[in-house]
Amino acid sequence: MSRRNIKPEVLWCANHRNIRGNGRNGWSFPREVDSKIQEICTGQTVVHFFGGLAKFGMRLDIDPIVKPDIIGDAWLPPFAGASFDVVVLDPPYLSFCREVLFSLLHGAAFVARKRVVWLGHIWAPSGFGCQLEQSWLVRCGDSLVVRALQVFRRTDKPMTPIKYFSRGPQMKYNRWLQQPEQLPFGD
Repeated sequence: MSRRNIKPEVLWCANHRNIRGNGRNGWSFPREVDSKIQEICTGQTVVHFFGGLAKFGMRLDIDPIVKPDIIGDAWLPPFAGASFDVVVLDPPYLSFCREVLFSLLHGAAFVARKRVVWLGHIWAPSGFGCQLEQSWLVRCGDSLVVRALQVFRRTDKPMTPIKYFSRGPQMKYNRWLQQPEQLPFGD
């Protein structure tokens, strides 16, 4: 697979805190990001890992307080391969080592038929069954970290669910993944 050099555009978000005067919920996309992601996903089935308060698509989240459509963990998504056209990832973490990032993106690529959309504090590499298609550097407001919004196209690479995690918060699943009965999803 050849590596293409995709230069990011800039997506400038207004200071919503100042517009509303009372702050905003940090678990929601800024309006400009929400509009861009909806534009990317138009006419497609969508699942949000770390779903939080997403306004469209199926929402998967481990936190029941945000009332997701499905309570589950993005590290071990409870979906079969190619279940949705697009998987959107907006993790609440500031950094990952490469191996932890790969396992998260690999799970998303397994579930996605067409695209994986990444909104994170770090730039994600191509690979894991996907190739970078579009990208933006996102300025979410004053005194905030610039974020990466990346759209990856699923390649024809056959994907299988990860059977063992060697690092990160998802290691807690190894005891279930290793048992003879295994978990009932992902095949």
